[in-house]
Amino acid sequence: MVSESQLVKRFAELSTSQQSVETLSLFFMHHRRQSQTIVHVWAKELVSASPDKKIAFLYVANDVIQHDKRKGGEFVKDFLPILPSAIQHIVSQLNDENIHKTVRRIINIWGERQIYQPDAIKLLKTSFESGIDKKISDDEDDEEQTNGNGKRKLNDPSSSGSNSKRRRKAKRKLSLREEIRRDLAINPIPVPVVDELVKMLQELENSPSSDADVREKIAALPIEVSDSNLLKNLRDKQEATDLYKLVQMAHGLLDEYNLRLESELRSRRHTAKILQGYIQAQERQIEYEEKNLEEHKSKLVKLQTIGEEIEKHRKNMPQDVNNIDMAPLPSAGDLFAR
Repeated sequence: MVSESQLVKRFAELSTSQQSVETLSLFFMHHRRQSQTIVHVWAKELVSASPDKKIAFLYVANDVIQHDKRKGGEFVKDFLPILPSAIQHIVSQLNDENIHKTVRRIINIWGERQIYQPDAIKLLKTSFESGIDKKISDDEDDEEQTNGNGKRKLNDPSSSGSNSKRRRKAKRKLSLREEIRRDLAINPIPVPVVDELVKMLQELENSPSSDADVREKIAALPIEVSDSNLLKNLRDKQEATDLYKLVQMAHGLLDEYNLRLESELRSRRHTAKILQGYIQAQERQIEYEEKNLEEHKSKLVKLQTIGEEIEKHRKNMPQDVNNIDMAPLPSAGDLFAR
């Protein structure tokens, strides 16, 4: 059994070198029966890792997933719910086009080697694009809020007015149901297997939003970590240091939980889409069966009509054919006598 502290230590020693990635990958494969714990710690440490180290986490996940595909698939299954948010997080934190190309290539490899289904690959690609968009948006916000000297700009009332106008003109955000219907209209999905659908619903029963332990930890955080007005109550440097460590801990806890919640949201969106696709498939099947039923009802009516005509004809026939006077058939002698 590998403990969470051991995993944290392993991730702390991780680098982008091939040897480091393969060594950690082999370690995880050796402990693949604890795949859920490993993936949980992987996501947690990914959030707190330095930007230049985040891509190494994806390298490890990729190596583990590809090897696990041939071993049983525990990691393949357990990584999938967290991958969309993780990929978006990695891409949005790294402003390196080469790394972006690497992430895109890894996603394509998973699709080409059929490690994940096309629907999952599409979700991962969408998360990748969302990460790019988030990075661009964050960079633009930074540029708008600072001047040429790197100092923050003062708010301009006129600009805020124009911004509010632009916000009013922004398109109405679609609801989840509208998004799903639009997606299904553009990209219809194959009819899902019932067993897979049931499995997806069962996995959502143990979702992060129902993680009582984490929610209790968050609720138990002292008010000092969220109220900056209480900073004036600090009496010395030691108290400030202790509070800083507490804030860092709370930040890591919330960041990791938010990442899990984002993954849950994506999983629920994906499941909702699959459910809607299944409902549509059932509606089409019902329509087909109703049409088929009407056709057979029509055939049944025709058969009943034919049966009634046969019965009517039968009743008009003689009761005993033996009593009908019929001329005797000629004998062979009569036929050849001339």
